[in-house]
Amino acid sequence: MRIVSRGVRTFAAALVGVGALASVGCGDVPNTAEELPSSARQDSDKPPGHPLFVDLSAPSVELTAPEPGSFLRGLTELTASASDDVGVARVDFYDGTSLIGSATQEPFTVTWDTTVVASTTHRLTAQAFDAAGNTGTSSEVSVLVDNVAPVIVSGAPRYNSQTLNFVRDVVRVGWLVTDQNLSGVALTEFLQEGVVLASQPGQGDVTYTFSWDTRGLANTAYNVSLRATDHLGNARTFTRGLVVDNDPPTVTLTAPADGAVVSGIVTLSANASDSQALLGLAFEVDGVFQTTISGAPPFVRTWDSTGKPGTHVIVAVVADRAGNGQRSAPVTVTVP
Repeated sequence: MRIVSRGVRTFAAALVGVGALASVGCGDVPNTAEELPSSARQDSDKPPGHPLFVDLSAPSVELTAPEPGSFLRGLTELTASASDDVGVARVDFYDGTSLIGSATQEPFTVTWDTTVVASTTHRLTAQAFDAAGNTGTSSEVSVLVDNVAPVIVSGAPRYNSQTLNFVRDVVRVGWLVTDQNLSGVALTEFLQEGVVLASQPGQGDVTYTFSWDTRGLANTAYNVSLRATDHLGNARTFTRGLVVDNDPPTVTLTAPADGAVVSGIVTLSANASDSQALLGLAFEVDGVFQTTISGAPPFVRTWDSTGKPGTHVIVAVVADRAGNGQRSAPVTVTVP
């Protein structure tokens, strides 16, 4: 007599899987090819929560912030949207192959400190896990990290041994600025003693030049600066000292005396002064400059009048380091 019920065979099939059904009852072995129950199908067909359910489905995940092409600086939040037919257990966030952090509940968000990574392009991904260990990876999001201020190099007026840092009149003051292929220069500002006088937006060229009108300023030293700010707010200031001098020097020809009769080797002498710094003085005889003399007054030079009979006009010409010049009153002498 057969005493194995169909329910018993079903239970046995679930235990043994798709292999041969074990003998239960009075030696009755069912024909597995004919009597294999539906419960022995692949376990993933069972609904979640079933004791024999196996989850083979990977979760889906996408990065929702930051957006592709974003410029990032400092602390930045990374956010992902993830879903799974059973549930998302964890989302990991990566910078390339480096783990940034993990989130275990919605909203899936971590904070990324970009100051500890290089200022360059980074490729971000998110990887989601479900309880069964299935994983899904988001598409890549490329961003630019920029925690570096623009680089500034001094431009015009260039320092040289003649003018030093002295300027006059309306001056073109310039700097070279680059953001080193990062987020780009957004704004440049020209400052005098910390006060903004003018500004220019960022541009393709690296040269930024401003017109500085010194004519209403006192003759003294000033700090002028350029402040450059990139699109993420990184800023750098470059300051240089320039000395304003809009007053010409004074000069007096002290020898020879006007109307004097001279011969042979004649001593030419002059005194000169400037509110800031003298560059040099030269004597001019009949419109021809003699050798320029630098240093401090009195300025003395000799002129050989031998073989030059007649009347001659002598003038002392002085210049300061800012480029201001002055001529003395002319002196007329006679060589017999």
